Amino acid sequence: MVSRQRISAGVAEEAIDALLSGADEAMVNAFTTGFRVTQVQAAISKALPDAGAVTAALESAQVVALGILVREQMDPAQFASIYRPFATVLPGPTYRPPAPIDRQIAAFLRLLPTLKGEVEAEVAAVAKALSEKPKAPAAVGAGAAVNVIAAPVALDPAANYTAAWKHVIGMANQTARTQAFRVMQDSAEQAAPHDGLGIVGFAGVAAGAIFMRDVLPIEKVLLLYEPFGSAFPYEALG
Repeated sequence: MVSRQRISAGVAEEAIDALLSGADEAMVNAFTTGFRVTQVQAAISKALPDAGAVTAALESAQVVALGILVREQMDPAQFASIYRPFATVLPGPTYRPPAPIDRQIAAFLRLLPTLKGEVEAEVAAVAKALSEKPKAPAAVGAGAAVNVIAAPVALDPAANYTAAWKHVIGMANQTARTQAFRVMQDSAEQAAPHDGLGIVGFAGVAAGAIFMRDVLPIEKVLLLYEPFGSAFPYEALG
């Protein structure tokens, strides 16, 4: 759901729209209307009971399907950004196994100082979404503004993020890796831009998740890495 809020995601989807005019109309319709959509929605609903999450996941699945239709006309990096929400849990056409942990961390530390401009602002926006509890929707009436990208009240991305981080810390203690874990965390915090956008601590969290990836469910690693997922896709580290 957080991924769907990225400005860069909207830009990539616009690129797909421009290419779909030359795609097979029947294939396009299969993934945007009718029985196939119902099938996908039913499958997603088995894993995500929250209606808001199902809607976001269905939209992402549809975008990915349409991206695959026009993949040969897309820049590889652009397609990778489209497929990113599913890349690790459901490997795509260009999948390659993750690099060793030390290489992933080295790549992450090397890339962090390069964050600048709009890319850095997007990282900060996602980090903020993962650190703030969702606000209750304002009453809609005369003159009332409607926040169209707010997460449904039933979901709490910040709570999930915090719980995943506590789990990582617990696993570091259980496996007697706390000292090395803190070194990785500190190294990332020092490498991240210190310009007031608030991503320093999130860089430490992401590095800690990578360091502990061998004892964590992949969905927790990806959640903790999420702020940087578009700037430096996890699957491409190393």
